[in-house]
Amino acid sequence: MSVIAVEEGIRLDCCDEDTAHVWVTVLGWSPRRAYLTGATPFVEASGKKAANLAGERFTARLDLNNPPSNEDTNGERLEWPELALRPPIPAEWLDSSMKGDVR
Repeated sequence: MSVIAVEEGIRLDCCDEDTAHVWVTVLGWSPRRAYLTGATPFVEASGKKAANLAGERFTARLDLNNPPSNEDTNGERLEWPELALRPPIPAEWLDSSMKGDVR
C-alpha cells in the first residue's frame, strides 16, 4: 500500500482525536480507490512525522477478498494489522528500468 497524500489540522468527526490523516491506496483492493484514514498507525510504523508520509510504501496483513464497501465514507475506521514500512526491493530482483525504485 502507498500513502499518496497527507491532510493535517482537521477532524473528520466529533470523536476523531487524530488531526492528521493520510490517503492510502491498496492495489489489492482497488487500483483506482484511495482510503482516507488516521495517520497515527503510519507515523508509529515509520517513525516519521505525518507531513513526511506522502510517497511512503507500507505492508499490512489485509483480507484482500473483503475490501471496504463503496458506501464507506471519508474517515472510515480502517485497521492496518501488522503495519510496517515496506522493505527495500533487492536490486537483483529489478530489471534495468526499475533500478531507481529500491527504497
